[in-house]
Amino acid sequence: MRQKIKDLMGEMPILDHGVMVTHKILVLGFWVRIPVVQQIFISMRNAGYKSMLRDRCPEVVDYALKWQKAKERWVNHAYVNFIKFYVDNKEKNHATRIILGIAKFYRNFEFDKSIDWENLTDEETMYWKRVSSWVGWFMKNYAYIENMYNISRQTGKDEMNIKIQIINSYLST
Repeated sequence: MRQKIKDLMGEMPILDHGVMVTHKILVLGFWVRIPVVQQIFISMRNAGYKSMLRDRCPEVVDYALKWQKAKERWVNHAYVNFIKFYVDNKEKNHATRIILGIAKFYRNFEFDKSIDWENLTDEETMYWKRVSSWVGWFMKNYAYIENMYNISRQTGKDEMNIKIQIINSYLST
């Protein structure tokens, strides 16, 4: 009986949104393990504030920062200039949520407000202006690119042809 149940259950999958655990229950006089998904909720105390900045950055901004290879630099900049100096965890939490645009009364992410423009050197100012312009470009054009990609995939176009079409439409000068 136990072997039959193990065969039916198979291997437990690894899930992105939770962990597979088993609970023992008594069925017809036999103890049986039933797989159950246990949700994992990321706590900022466990993950850290830099991790929160890294993981909860808006998707389009995340793409733009990765495009410019600036994500880790942005995370470090935002943390050092806006979060690190707070002592109280509630204040750190609130500052992090404001930067990400997920605070209760600040529901809009603004990349330029996550940069400390007043304390930058000329070289850093040029760097962050370039990154900011790409963030703005991605925020403006990403929906169109995603739409073009989805329609092309539905019509059965090849992945490489889709990329070439997108590059010719949006990335060529």
